[in-house]
Amino acid sequence: MSLVLVNVSVAACTPFPALLFEERVIALAHWRSAGLRGTSTMAEFLDNWASNADILKALRAAEIMRKLFAEHGAEVSDFNLHEPVAPRQVYCTIGNYRSQLMQAALDADDGPQGPQAATRRDAALAAIESRSRDGAPYVCLKGSASVSGPYDPLSIEAQDSTLDWEAEIGVVIGHPASHVEPAHALEYIAGYCVVNDITLRDRVFRRELPTFGTDWLQSKSRRGWLPTGPWLVPAWEIEDPSELRPWLRLNGELMQDGVASDMIFGITEQIAYLSTQVSLQPGDLICTGTPAGIGSHYGRYLRVGDVVEAGVFGLGHQRVICTSLRF
Repeated sequence: MSLVLVNVSVAACTPFPALLFEERVIALAHWRSAGLRGTSTMAEFLDNWASNADILKALRAAEIMRKLFAEHGAEVSDFNLHEPVAPRQVYCTIGNYRSQLMQAALDADDGPQGPQAATRRDAALAAIESRSRDGAPYVCLKGSASVSGPYDPLSIEAQDSTLDWEAEIGVVIGHPASHVEPAHALEYIAGYCVVNDITLRDRVFRRELPTFGTDWLQSKSRRGWLPTGPWLVPAWEIEDPSELRPWLRLNGELMQDGVASDMIFGITEQIAYLSTQVSLQPGDLICTGTPAGIGSHYGRYLRVGDVVEAGVFGLGHQRVICTSLRF
C-alpha cells in the first residue's frame, strides 16, 4: 500500500503530521508506541527521519494497515491541509529545464518566427550541452518564510504586475548531507512534493542597480511565494524520479507540462552539488527547476481572481486563488 505524509489541522489547532491512505488520515502520534519520534510537528518528525523512515516502511508493509485506515481513519476532507515541510533552508535551481531555456531563447529578440530564431536556437542548444557537460547547477536561496500551504490564498499587490508561476518538483532532505557522490544522492532524500516557485520577474534584476546581478530576495522571497504540497511522498514510493511530470493550469488552461528527464542537472546532481557548498539538513527543501510555459513566455502574469493549479503526477496537486488581500 502507498502511504503519503500530510500536515493537517482541525479548526484552530496546531498542525500535526499524519499518514494519508485512500482519502483517510491517521495522526502519526498513533504509532508513537511503535517508535516513531517527533510526531507533534512535521519539522520534528523530519529531524528524526533516520529512525522514522524504517518504521514507516514497516507500517507500509503491515497487512493490518488497510483495516486500520478503513475503521479508524478520518476523512481528509474534514481537515485543513498545510505545507508538508517547514524547511530551515530553501534552495531553488535556476534555468534547469532544456525546454524552458529553449523557449526563452526563441522568444527573445525577433521571436520564434524571426530570421534570427534558428541562430538563437542553435546557440542555446550548444550552451545547454556545454553547461550539462562542464558546468554546475545555478542555485539561489529563497526565504523559508515564503513557504505556504497548498490551498492558501496568494496575495497580489497592485505593483506586482509581473508575478509569475513555476511549477516544480520539490525534494525534501532526510539525512545530513555533505560532499555526497551523485550515485548515492537518492539515499539522502526523505521525499518529494509539489512546489510553485512564485517569482516577480521585474525584480529579478534591479533597474537602479543594473550591474549588481540578480536579487532573489525581492523577486522570490515574499510571504506566500512558495505554495507547497499537499503531500510529502516518501522517496521509496517513487521508483524513478526522472519520470516525474510537473504541470500547471491557470484558470483551467494547461500552461506547463514537463518531465524531470528534461533537467540539465538531475536531482542527484543537484544534491551532490549543493552538498559541496553547504551542509544539507533534514527538512531542507530543494526546488529543482521549472519546465517551459512560464508566464513570461505567454506575456501573461498572475492577476487577482486567477486560480492556479500546480501538480506533479504521483505527488498530488495544489489549488491557489489569487487575491488582493494580504493574509
